[in-house]
Amino acid sequence: MSSNIFEAAASGDLEYFQQNKSNVSIKNDRGWTALHFAARYGQLEIVEFLMKQPDCDLLATNSEGKTASQMAEFWGFDTIAKLLAPEGAEKQEEQGVITKGSPYPPNRNNFFAGSPLNRYSWYRTEKDILRRLVQSPRSNYLLLNGLDPLFDSNQSLYFAKYDQVKSIVDKIVPEQESVKAEQDILLVFLGIDEKEGISEEGQIYWALDVTPVGTYKQEFENLVEGFKSKNLEFAPALPKAFTIDRGIASILAQARAMVDWNTRNLHCPACGRKTISDEAGHKRRCPNVDCISQKGVHNFAYPRTDPVIIVGIVHPTEDKLLLGRQKRWPGRMYSCIAGFVEAGESIEETVRRESYEEAGIKVDRVLYHSSQPWPFPNSLMFGFIAEAVTTDIKLEDKELESAVWFTREEVLAALNQESGSRFTMPPGNAIAHQLIKTWANDGEWRVKNKPSNAKM
Repeated sequence: MSSNIFEAAASGDLEYFQQNKSNVSIKNDRGWTALHFAARYGQLEIVEFLMKQPDCDLLATNSEGKTASQMAEFWGFDTIAKLLAPEGAEKQEEQGVITKGSPYPPNRNNFFAGSPLNRYSWYRTEKDILRRLVQSPRSNYLLLNGLDPLFDSNQSLYFAKYDQVKSIVDKIVPEQESVKAEQDILLVFLGIDEKEGISEEGQIYWALDVTPVGTYKQEFENLVEGFKSKNLEFAPALPKAFTIDRGIASILAQARAMVDWNTRNLHCPACGRKTISDEAGHKRRCPNVDCISQKGVHNFAYPRTDPVIIVGIVHPTEDKLLLGRQKRWPGRMYSCIAGFVEAGESIEETVRRESYEEAGIKVDRVLYHSSQPWPFPNSLMFGFIAEAVTTDIKLEDKELESAVWFTREEVLAALNQESGSRFTMPPGNAIAHQLIKTWANDGEWRVKNKPSNAKM
């Protein structure tokens, strides 16, 4: 049974509350009530129980000024958010807006986002704290072999404990401040899940690269073979990542992107000297005092994330959405137009450029929808819905095999996986799917016989 009311709320321990019905409105040092924790972690049964208690305050706010309803909404637990919302704050479905006087759209949390971790970035320079965390029994190591994570026989992500990897990680735990950490081992501090406790009392997460290379190649091989002998498997993240828990998937996204960035930046781009991992895997620096990179702050390399836009393009006069298809995609799948942000352009400009380059369509107004980390290897997708001002399709850069204006009925048929639908959708966990779904289902996108200046 849980040890306190907050842990019970976060973990869904109903038995604890049935035996401890008093003080459900008490707050922790961050102003969180049990209801906040239950809402944050999607514990519907606990929320329903707490709401029946006489001293339960639905409007109580934490130190960030958030109610339990707002916490649930932020983390994507829509059923709980609606249940806890005060009267007059319900969503107006056919318009897709919130009727509580706010100009802001609803929060959207795409797959690979919504991490449960507090990243504790200020710990990255604290060697004493990191030393304790590395060797803590609460530490969980996400292992990557050539960027392939470790899965168990149930196809769940497997996290090793300290005792299983101590032969490796102990080599980079300096006994004294002056001892340089071993640079042939890549270990990244990811953060702490505080559902069970704050700071070091929580569940600690690390990413450890066990690819058999470098000085300790043989030891890495032994470690990898040892895990394989226990019916565990290193396997490609796609498509397995889409079948695991969303919170765990977000940890995998962070781990995979960080390990990939580190392994791609092993040498200084200025002098070629091998770089040194710093700040628990979140910096790399050149040790060559004569290198040109030593001037200014250029001696440090920081984790790279490549910005990418993805856009659903709306027809200016008809109830249609433009989707494209690449030849390498499966079956009859069509998706949104996408492309990398280039130097010296805004993300809105990228939307307009990519729309024209890939489909020959000029777009004007651009509306932001949501974003999605995409750890293959380390991109951040910015999702948009944009209004076209021309309609003639021209596959300018030959990146697409085909581009089509699909009617709402055709899009809905694909969304509902109806037999005989004209095309198939991208996976439900992809931001492209969510963009298309938003256009198809939200009433605000329906054509309302507006006058047009579109150029046919």
